[in-house]
Amino acid sequence: MSQHCKHPKRLLKLADLLEADATNKKGIKFDLGGWGSARKKKRTVDMSCGTTACAMGLAVLSGEFEKYGLFNVRDDNTICPAMKTGEVGFGAATALFGISNVHAEWLFYAGYYLPEEWTKSRGERTVAKRIRDFVAGNFPSDVEIVSSRWYRLGGSAV
Repeated sequence: MSQHCKHPKRLLKLADLLEADATNKKGIKFDLGGWGSARKKKRTVDMSCGTTACAMGLAVLSGEFEKYGLFNVRDDNTICPAMKTGEVGFGAATALFGISNVHAEWLFYAGYYLPEEWTKSRGERTVAKRIRDFVAGNFPSDVEIVSSRWYRLGGSAV
């Protein structure tokens, strides 16, 4: 177990899911811009070709992390990751993977990626690579992470 990630195998499983979905024509429509939603209003959201989801949305929809307490807090056509211990959104990522909130946002928040990396298979591969690099210990410091987001949002580098 590394100091920056208590559950690296879980993160690597998500990277595997992202890479597999990137090649699946009937998989989710990847978009880091939101947790996810389905085209048709349904009682439960599935991974049909009309479903849009980000990495954490895919984690919810896959069912692979349900045994660790991850579930969809919504029951309509939207996705919002939550843990049975009460964490929601990025908090669910921190609890599921045993990472800091800064690292959860750096891995899963669109503001830390270039706009062309937010969607489609390129986005899935980019997030999967970042996850693998993170697990291997290749990631910037918290200050560099926060500064990079501020800079991308139009501020100046700290």
